[in-house]
Amino acid sequence: MQPTKQRSFPDAQPFNRDIARTLFAPLFFSLHYKNDDQSPASMRQHYQRPSPFEDPSSARTAERMLRRMMENRLRSDGRTVCPDRQTFRLVAGAFGRLRSGRGGRRARRKGKSIDRKAISWEDMMVTPTDKLQHILQLQLQLCKREGWPASIMPSVDMYNRILKRLASASGQFRTQKCEDEISDSEQALQWLQLMMSHLPKNDSGEEETLCRPNAMSYAYVIEALASHRAPLPSESGNSSQMDFPAAYEPVDSFAEKIGIEMVQVEKAPGDSTAEWFLDQAEELLGELESECDNTTAGDDEANRALTHAYACLLEGWGRYSVSGSRSNNPKQQYTIDRACELLGRLEKLTGTDDHAIVPSSCYSSVMLALSVSDQPSAADAAEDVLQRMLAHYGLDEDGMLDERTLASPSFDPKDVSKAFSGCIAAHAKNNDAPRAENVLNRMLELYDDGELGIDFVPEVRAFGTCIGLWAKYSLEKVQTNGSEGRQRRSKGRHKDVPSYEQRLVNADRAEAILSELEGVAEVETARSNEGFELHATPYNIAILARVQTIGGGKAKTFDKDENEQTLLHAQSILDHMEFAMNVQPDPYTYSILLNAWCQQSRPGNERAADCAEDLLRRRIEDVDVSKIYGDDIPGAGHPQSEVWPNVKHFSSVLKAHAKTKSEGGAKKALGLLSEMERRFYNADAETDDPDVKDVAKPDLVCYSIVVDAFASSRLPEASAVAYRLLRAVETKYEAGDVSMKPNTRLYTAVIQSMIHAPFLSDEQSMDEDNVFKNCDNNAQRAWALLERMKRNDAPPNSFTYNYIINCAAQTNESAEDQRISFEIAIRAFQELRKASSVEPDTNGCAVDPCHPDSFTFAFMLKACKNLLPPGALRAKVVSQTFRECSQTGYMNDAVLDRLWQCAAPEEFYELIGEGHSIGMNSKYQNRSPARADELPHSWSRCCNSVKRQSGGRRDRTKTATR
Repeated sequence: MQPTKQRSFPDAQPFNRDIARTLFAPLFFSLHYKNDDQSPASMRQHYQRPSPFEDPSSARTAERMLRRMMENRLRSDGRTVCPDRQTFRLVAGAFGRLRSGRGGRRARRKGKSIDRKAISWEDMMVTPTDKLQHILQLQLQLCKREGWPASIMPSVDMYNRILKRLASASGQFRTQKCEDEISDSEQALQWLQLMMSHLPKNDSGEEETLCRPNAMSYAYVIEALASHRAPLPSESGNSSQMDFPAAYEPVDSFAEKIGIEMVQVEKAPGDSTAEWFLDQAEELLGELESECDNTTAGDDEANRALTHAYACLLEGWGRYSVSGSRSNNPKQQYTIDRACELLGRLEKLTGTDDHAIVPSSCYSSVMLALSVSDQPSAADAAEDVLQRMLAHYGLDEDGMLDERTLASPSFDPKDVSKAFSGCIAAHAKNNDAPRAENVLNRMLELYDDGELGIDFVPEVRAFGTCIGLWAKYSLEKVQTNGSEGRQRRSKGRHKDVPSYEQRLVNADRAEAILSELEGVAEVETARSNEGFELHATPYNIAILARVQTIGGGKAKTFDKDENEQTLLHAQSILDHMEFAMNVQPDPYTYSILLNAWCQQSRPGNERAADCAEDLLRRRIEDVDVSKIYGDDIPGAGHPQSEVWPNVKHFSSVLKAHAKTKSEGGAKKALGLLSEMERRFYNADAETDDPDVKDVAKPDLVCYSIVVDAFASSRLPEASAVAYRLLRAVETKYEAGDVSMKPNTRLYTAVIQSMIHAPFLSDEQSMDEDNVFKNCDNNAQRAWALLERMKRNDAPPNSFTYNYIINCAAQTNESAEDQRISFEIAIRAFQELRKASSVEPDTNGCAVDPCHPDSFTFAFMLKACKNLLPPGALRAKVVSQTFRECSQTGYMNDAVLDRLWQCAAPEEFYELIGEGHSIGMNSKYQNRSPARADELPHSWSRCCNSVKRQSGGRRDRTKTATR
């Protein structure tokens, strides 16, 4: 394209000096008083000459002067002064100084924004980068109108100024303004394409490039592509920028407007991921390497650009490998290998320059990438990279740290700490706790030396990882194939439990590392380092490691005193963290200890349940005190993600009391449940929903546990209390609380409570719904409750029918009551047989949850003994019951004992079959002389309790509830 008319270009220097005076006078003023003791805000001149770093008024004035020159040039038909390259450079520099932080990758890693500070301009909100692109487009439009003269053509520095800002902004998360908006990395790529595009042919027919990119141009675009962040979807009304048009035209449409055909390259697809941008950066890296090969040896700018490109692309691949590990990226190993390869190139390139160093962020990126690798050799590779990093910076045993390294903007001591944490995480993949601790000790030695200054602080997560490794460390597991262990862990299989001696060592090592962490915390607290803060996670892991030592050397050994001392030791860690270190525990801390106390609770060991309740009340008192005194209590007002003590904490204590199966345990569980109800009723609602409060709300599980406690306690009032709790749950559900819908377990527990509780006729007066109307014994009450649970959509299961049969078998009133109870037992047995609708499995055993089992037949034999007098009817029912039991495969020792008790000896031997090798003398009067493992296997094929062993060894199984 040729200019329509030959134009003259008068000297623009006087106008440029006017623009410079507009810009640089406030700049010099700001820099002059930057380090002065007197604040510029207190000076009168400060308001007359604002700093161009904060106020865009100077840049606006410069742009108005530029536009006036262009308008005059257009109106005068080329007779007035035309802005030249220097004019645009001055105006662009004015907007280039508007920033809210330092630029580059270092500023981005520190969370400082360089270009997200919007300014208002002609009814629109724009960023300095938007204005730079707009000014460049004005310059190119002027070049087109003037015939592409060399004096106006933008220099490569003008493009690089924009590319550098786009590269710095591409790594920041931002809100998408509109659906058609492209990212900063795509803009940078389009500007590079425009630079490499050809101008219209001149008179001689030659095509010239618009602006030949230099090495730094490629490096900035590679940085933009490697650090790409997809824009976040915007919400309506979320930003004022949504209401303003763009400050510049898109690059591709602008190129068409000025008559330039851009170089066609593949555009980013709509669903493009970071991998697509990294692939584009790899292609540009190849062009940059070719560009550097064509330069003269020792070209500092080319080496600097190549170093910058390697570093940015390396960090991009490392970041992508870490993020891709969460989505099962099939190319994960390739990304890790590529990052390691680029690190090797970077080390080789910087090795030729005594003043150049590898950016510390590169080592930390590679180390974090190796930490997510699934290869067993990744830990060794991480150790090698760590050693190379220490040697590169002179931090190894034979080196000496150069002061220029600490002052270099490419070195950050925090990256060294991240590299150590990444190496520890790589060892964590192999469950190698000793090697991980060795890396931690090397980091602590470097920290104690103080060579890296106060900015080098070991990360808390490094200690947490080592503590977690020791908590589950098993030497046998580490000696196995590492890849098999990783595959087994990924599939979620149950982990192998270490030996008792190993668990003791693990707990001691976890506490030792925790002490090292506390030592670092004390030093950083003395330095007033607010960034180093202890939290409850390392303590939780150490507590869990100590709790896991419970069990002794033998799996089935239960030493009450020794286990109690172990739990008190674990609880002392809680006391230390809360009172000595002022670290507030979290819900998981209490969950570990409460569950541990609950597991120790059993008949004869009520102290474990009492200790669990004491621990729970300790937390309740802390919450109550914090509500009264607020911030006067250390840690009060600490934000919690959930209410605690929560309902799971209360459930653990309730379960601990229930497991004692004692009268006192049942009463304590009921008292705690009543206290939960009282606290929830008295608490204030936080929202309009009355069920949302800052205390735990008793749920259906809590009520079921308390009912179970009374069912096992054999208290005279057990059935009455259980039924009242059931009515309380039904009342809540009828009031609209759908979470309190009574289920099968709750109804079944209430029926179980009637087995040993005496029937009290005055309880009918407390039955407001007349559920037990005309019920003269517990069997009738149990059947009435069965009908009620059916109406309330709670299907009965095998346990329900078994407890009804057992409840009927306990009847010891008049003969009429026994007859009615036996009829109820037969009716329950027949319903249970009809309920089995699922086909048997390969062993011929029913897989339906509602089918007769060993307890069913044992309770039926018990009912025959207690409710039927000796005679033909009793013998017939006993014979039919036992034969059906042996046919279905549910015969066990409990069934044989019941058969021995209710049948005559000759009938017993006739049913089990003559000729079996069994003992003729019974050690106990109520114990069968025959055992299940001595009889045909098909009779007990569905009983897991019968373990047939060679040598005639017998298995002592639990008998049914008598």
